[in-house]
Amino acid sequence: MKKILILSCVALLMLSCTPTESVIDLSGEWKVKIDSVQYKIMLPGSLAENKVGFQPKDSVTNILTETYSYQGAAWYEKDIEIPTSWENHPVELFMERTKVSEVFINGIFLGSQNSVSTPHIYMIDSLLKIGKNSIRIKIDNTKSLLPLGGSHAYSEHTQSNWNGILGDFYLRKLPDICIRQIRIDSPSNGNCLVTVSLANYSKETDIGIKIVVVNSDDSKVVEETVKASVPQGKSEHTIKVRIPVPQLWDEYTPCLYNFRIEIPNYDSQCVQTGFRDFKTAGTQFINNGRVVFLRGKNEGGVFPLTGYPSMEINDWKRYFETIRSYGINHVRFHSWTPPQAAFYAADETGIFLQPELPLWGTYREKDTILISYMKQEGKRIIQTYGNHPSFVMFSLGNELEGDTAIMASIVKDLKKYDKRHLYILGTNNHYWDPQTHTEEDFFVAMRHGKAANNNSTDLRGSFSFADSNQGGIINCNVPNAMRNFTTAIQGMDKPVIGHETGQYQVYPNFEEIDKYTGVLRPLNFIVFKNRLKETGMSTKAKAFLKASGALAALCYREEIEMSLRTPQFGGFQLLDLQDYPGQGTALVGILDAFLESKNVISTEKWNEFCNDIVPLARFSKYCWNTDETFITEVQIANYGQSDIKDKIISCTLSTEDGEILYSEDIGNTAIPQGQLSTFKSLHIPLNHVKESQKLTFRIALKNTSYHNSWNIWVYPRYDKIKEGVIDGVTVTRDSKVFAKLYQEKKPVLYIPKEKDIKDQSVGGLFISDFWNYKVFDNVTKSLGKESSPGTLGLLIESPEHSIFNSFPTDFHSNWQWWNIIKKSSPIILDEMPKDYYPIVQVIDNFERNHKLGLIYQLPGTKALVCSSDLFAIADEPEVKALFHSLLNYLKTEKKQK
Repeated sequence: MKKILILSCVALLMLSCTPTESVIDLSGEWKVKIDSVQYKIMLPGSLAENKVGFQPKDSVTNILTETYSYQGAAWYEKDIEIPTSWENHPVELFMERTKVSEVFINGIFLGSQNSVSTPHIYMIDSLLKIGKNSIRIKIDNTKSLLPLGGSHAYSEHTQSNWNGILGDFYLRKLPDICIRQIRIDSPSNGNCLVTVSLANYSKETDIGIKIVVVNSDDSKVVEETVKASVPQGKSEHTIKVRIPVPQLWDEYTPCLYNFRIEIPNYDSQCVQTGFRDFKTAGTQFINNGRVVFLRGKNEGGVFPLTGYPSMEINDWKRYFETIRSYGINHVRFHSWTPPQAAFYAADETGIFLQPELPLWGTYREKDTILISYMKQEGKRIIQTYGNHPSFVMFSLGNELEGDTAIMASIVKDLKKYDKRHLYILGTNNHYWDPQTHTEEDFFVAMRHGKAANNNSTDLRGSFSFADSNQGGIINCNVPNAMRNFTTAIQGMDKPVIGHETGQYQVYPNFEEIDKYTGVLRPLNFIVFKNRLKETGMSTKAKAFLKASGALAALCYREEIEMSLRTPQFGGFQLLDLQDYPGQGTALVGILDAFLESKNVISTEKWNEFCNDIVPLARFSKYCWNTDETFITEVQIANYGQSDIKDKIISCTLSTEDGEILYSEDIGNTAIPQGQLSTFKSLHIPLNHVKESQKLTFRIALKNTSYHNSWNIWVYPRYDKIKEGVIDGVTVTRDSKVFAKLYQEKKPVLYIPKEKDIKDQSVGGLFISDFWNYKVFDNVTKSLGKESSPGTLGLLIESPEHSIFNSFPTDFHSNWQWWNIIKKSSPIILDEMPKDYYPIVQVIDNFERNHKLGLIYQLPGTKALVCSSDLFAIADEPEVKALFHSLLNYLKTEKKQK
């Protein structure tokens, strides 16, 4: 029933329940003229969809390429017939979404509008005549016309700077008394205020305003009529409506109500809304008394087929249902606001939305044009979408700079205008030193304050090298399952959300190229594919994708668990669950631009750590010796629907073969909703492990789908690392000794000093490179800082290779490699034969495409190179284990030879 309700609501809202003879659908064939050339096109749609514009001549790698591009004024023309029944009636021209518009009726200028977030609605009083009429609409997508900065509403990096008219497009004959706007304040107690704005084109009249409220079961819950005197012109009427014990809207129970407001014999409209109280309590979000942890993603405007957002509810339902399957309950729209269809779909699927003003720029006191535009656009957005229960938060834009006092004054005005939403001055404002403001209801930033050498102000785990020393917490600090953002939120009195969390690159999936069948072409992907082909490594593309994706998923896991391990944290906004094929080409998603899986992690595995209820283990390190005791705290983050009672928490430690080494149940446990709870500290001796092994520690809530698991690595205490001859194998750091021995085909392990290979290597980076190598390489160099090594993790195509007998590994980077990678200088092997690959390859970014070796054996020799400075980290158990494994391999080689 809810689906029927929603679809009928949209139709009623758009067409005000008027008879079909009162509406002229303007969709269909139009003429358009650009640069004195006229074309026939179909509307609604864009010029690019109609193959109008200029075709690109050059391939670019920083964005997708429009098949037809046009920026400037386009003149859309059509003749329409006005029936006699429309005589002496005002008429409304409705364009659901477009750019800056000017309208001419029968050659006479009617007016202009400039919203990029809400419909353009023109009132036509006397310019239309019975019979044939000419409508001429100028749509101009010239960027300089509006003060939007780098807003994603207008950017070729995202939804493209399209020119056209989208969505509903019609003329409507208006009744003498017309409903112009309906606002419904619907708190959880059911005491509604319905504000009806009317336009009376006739004389003062006494009317009845009838209100019928229907719930999501299609049952009528209220019907009442109030009398009102309507003066000529505009008037506003506020009516109190009581809904007894309303069904509340939430992510679990997105209950919706249909308010039908009717002026008998004149007009009617239908508005969909829900009852909810989304507010804050201390540093947490609360919806209807339940603590909400926002597991969010950014929506940057990625629409690879059309180049613009869909106006269809079902498309947005598929979008929200997909992200919900990955545990996401919140979407932040980066410097833009989606169309009406997105709000309807979010209402139905229970997604919390944060739309934004279309600004990525600077507020200055003297820039009165920008300030005035943003104030108007903010009110237009609230008027148009404010009744939707999914619309819970509102931001003035992305990473704003300039005068905070002006931003605060705009938020203050918006709060006064509409208190149904929470407000923020901007998302990650003054990013070099983000600070909250008393006027803000919550705070979204990448850190709280200036960067600290110990990362104590960070609110996410990764950064570009331009913004943080060595790329942030995960790449800087030895891995453990203890770290969180508690220090960064100390002293905060409002909810804090981590800004654009993640941004881990995944190698391109070249099979994605064939999916681009619309207005955007993946010339960037084609360039990257050809670059790889030139290196002779084309056959490794799928393996690069799989291994870099596994590392990205590992890092996203750590990001999310760090957030969940932070008591009283507000949430995170990932960048991103899906790829962003602009701003350099940032392939940072586990899903592609089409929101389809890259098969780097399953939905089920992702849901272990990105969910409303997540078991967590807190331990100090990932690599252990067999004579140690594995100590871990058992925690549950419960941000589900309610308290959990009488559940058993099951804890196990097992081998890769499934043998259970330890098992313990924590019984009859109460797990309160809305907090992180600690239950027990486990002490598990590891002395029963006799050889190097990867183990899995698992926590599960019995008889539920909630469980989580972590790998740890356990090693015997191997001998110290040293140079010299060990059982017939020479370990050396001297390049001359190495050259002599490998030419003599003697077994040798070469561990070069960093200074000796500096000019033929890159740096060591554990995380997958941030966002896009080329973009931030340029930024860091301009700032005089050290650039990121730019790599995307390890590829180990044969984890079962005998070289790893004492050092169990996956095919990709994992935590036991952290110290080894951080102290490495992967060697450039571009001059090696094209069919030669190192045993442990470091995946390079798609700008350079170096063949990089971390561990490799020279062809036809017993010479092994390890480009990690194992001597600098010689006390770590995993380092000793790797050294032992490399030596044993060379000993075996020696015996076999």
